[in-house]
Amino acid sequence: MTSVETIVQGHYGSGGVLDRILAAAQQAGADPERLTPEDLYRFDQLHAGGAAATKNHLEKSGIRPGMHVLDLGCGIGGSSRYIAAHVGCRVTAVDLTPEFVAVARELTRRCGLANIEFREANALALPFADATFDHVWSHAVTMNIADKTGFAAEVARVLKPGGRFSCAEAGQGPAGGALSYPVAWAQNASSSFLVTPAAMRAALEAAGLRIVEQIDLTETNRAMARQERERVERGEPPSNNPGVVMGEAFAERSRNAAKNAAENRTVEHLIVAQR
Repeated sequence: MTSVETIVQGHYGSGGVLDRILAAAQQAGADPERLTPEDLYRFDQLHAGGAAATKNHLEKSGIRPGMHVLDLGCGIGGSSRYIAAHVGCRVTAVDLTPEFVAVARELTRRCGLANIEFREANALALPFADATFDHVWSHAVTMNIADKTGFAAEVARVLKPGGRFSCAEAGQGPAGGALSYPVAWAQNASSSFLVTPAAMRAALEAAGLRIVEQIDLTETNRAMARQERERVERGEPPSNNPGVVMGEAFAERSRNAAKNAAENRTVEHLIVAQR
């Protein structure tokens, strides 16, 4: 295992994640023994914009019933459950962090979803045969991957001919320069590998993928963040609360994310590509 993998696992695997989620779900009025995917949306969408961003990604992805979808960097399974519940397709999901994989399995079991399989794996060395999946999905993951060319090659390898890859990510903004750390995906620059949207596009094209669509989500995500702040200021519970999973340190990471975006050091974008 590389040092970056160890750093990433340590960053996300904080311990006690399942207990915190179940307690938060119960406090919100859900039965922790018999959950629905909707009960977890407030806590399990570990990216900017929460379930609203997942919904937008899904609408752009082209995922249809009957497909076999690979969720790269699935975290605790939020996107996987959203896709499976809303589309009714089969999902295989992988993540580097053992605790996240274990929590994803248990939450999915409590939701009664049988069409999702979770495995511990590295996106740069996927344990799947060539041309296995109809669609490969990635949301807020690539920022921890330095080798974008190798990543794109693995995506292309496991996609069936005609299959699609959809990726929502933070990228390097026009201002460039060092980020304010910590951020949601990294404590410092040792595991943060942002590239410009143009560079990500080039990596995918070098792997033989054709870009279907590339959308700048920066303003959309800023608007979502403003709406979320206004919601909290009105005394309403947050619609997206990754701090339950990420712990008390998430508040500082969130502030730095807003600062980096305001200074144009980061952007958010969505790419859909086809093999």
